[in-house]
Amino acid sequence: MKRRTLLKGAAGVALTAGFPGIISKAIAADRITVLTPFGFLPDFIEIMNAAAGGHFAKFGIDATVLGAHGASQTTQEIVADQAQFARNAGIDLISAVGKGHLPLVSIATLDQGGTFLMVSLRDKPIADGNALKGTTVGIVSVGGSTETFLNLILAKVGLPRDAVKREVVGNSPGALQFIRSGRIDCFICSINVVVTLERMGEPIVSWSMDKYAPMPGQIYMATRATITQKSDLTVRFLKAMTASVNEIMTKPLAPIYDRAAKQYNIPGLKNSDLTVAVEEAAIKRLWLSEGRENVMRNVPALWQSGVDAMHNLGVIASTDATPLYTNKFIDEALKT
Repeated sequence: MKRRTLLKGAAGVALTAGFPGIISKAIAADRITVLTPFGFLPDFIEIMNAAAGGHFAKFGIDATVLGAHGASQTTQEIVADQAQFARNAGIDLISAVGKGHLPLVSIATLDQGGTFLMVSLRDKPIADGNALKGTTVGIVSVGGSTETFLNLILAKVGLPRDAVKREVVGNSPGALQFIRSGRIDCFICSINVVVTLERMGEPIVSWSMDKYAPMPGQIYMATRATITQKSDLTVRFLKAMTASVNEIMTKPLAPIYDRAAKQYNIPGLKNSDLTVAVEEAAIKRLWLSEGRENVMRNVPALWQSGVDAMHNLGVIASTDATPLYTNKFIDEALKT
């Protein structure tokens, strides 16, 4: 998708009046574009809040936040320098660099834990990978991250890919009805779907993809040219993101969403309690899964685990994870 299409209908980021001196500084601010991988979903609140909450402005950044339409477009826009920083899945960066040889690098990790889980009904549970043999598994899309994770699980337990059937069911609580109708036995979905089903009182069991393929869930990426030529900007971007993340972890979430909704069309906010519950679950299960000391840091063991899994699956040739990430800039950003 061309940039003019991406920009159409996107909300520009305005510098708010709640921060003294911002208007006078705006002229000298560095203009950048920041991408989410899928529009303005509630899950991407930390990026929207960095703008709406004044964190970008505080660190001399005039940021336009845009919502892309998937990992592929996000990667293309970053490589083409149509955007300078983006959030994306760790598995997609591993594939883009290892298979596509693209000059991308993770400069920070938000979701240390895996964002996808396997879901089944309590009275007919799929307890582990070995139980998948002969089943039909629901996936979000053909060839996407959920199908890759399914292949990783099968490889880990020694099952061939054709040991299971696959059916596209999307990424919503409605996938549970496919189990009840007998079309599938289980499905892979994101954590927000699991939290929604739990709050609905549905009798489900779930387990994370980390059980077989631990790797960074959601990361912030840039090109090597950007971090080399604009190192100070990279640090300031991460200072702003860290400030936004810290605010989300320590302040009431509902007002933060309300503030961001004045600039972005965030779906699902009519059910504010559910939106907050999903984000709180993400913070606990994903942001903090490697401890408070590793929030926003790239954890080397997770990156190596991801590379090993993708290499063993035959997706990438490399066995070295170190070119995929750097903690140089986040370490500088985290200094007080």
